[in-house]
Amino acid sequence: MTVGQNIKRAISEDQKAERQAMILSAARDMIDEAGFDGVTMSALAKRAGLAKGTLYLYVRSKEELFLLLFIEAMRTVVARFKGDVALGYSAAQIARCMTDHAQTTPLFLPMYARLVAVIESNVADEPLFAAKRQLLALSAEWAEHLAHVTRVSPDMAEPLATALMMSLQGAAQFDLSSQRDPTGLPEDIREAFSRYAFARSFEPSARLILEAVMTPPK
Repeated sequence: MTVGQNIKRAISEDQKAERQAMILSAARDMIDEAGFDGVTMSALAKRAGLAKGTLYLYVRSKEELFLLLFIEAMRTVVARFKGDVALGYSAAQIARCMTDHAQTTPLFLPMYARLVAVIESNVADEPLFAAKRQLLALSAEWAEHLAHVTRVSPDMAEPLATALMMSLQGAAQFDLSSQRDPTGLPEDIREAFSRYAFARSFEPSARLILEAVMTPPK
């Protein structure tokens, strides 16, 4: 099917899921080519081969689109964490895996950095609440595996997961600053901006948090 060719409205649930997957794939391609600011609903409809009105049946705004993309990225991060991190891993190994998963899962970090202030604040209640339910389920799945591999006590499982995810989100937000072109910065503050790079800030923080609960007090 060529770009710009309209497609009849999907009827079955499988067709709807296929259509949404096609829309998200087109959006990823647009972000890769033109960045977040280069995504418009009109251009996305054309890229996906849909009439603009048909596109709005699946996603009603650019922010809602980004929220759906974040859910997909989060689903990948959770699956990788469950597959890669096992019992017997040290705090340093778990922190390294978390850092790697966040950095190498497409769109996860930039979406997480924008999630609260830019994306969720501009999504209508109905799709926002539906997305939140999915994210809560994924977070609970991730936290359950974290508790298993760290062997923390039940009362520590939720605080540990929350501390790590908040640290991850904060590091993702600061990472945006580290991406600024250093040639435009005064020499005396270039190092300050480079410290905001995700791996440099998150991995040591995650390791310290994990060591605090995984290592028995002396």
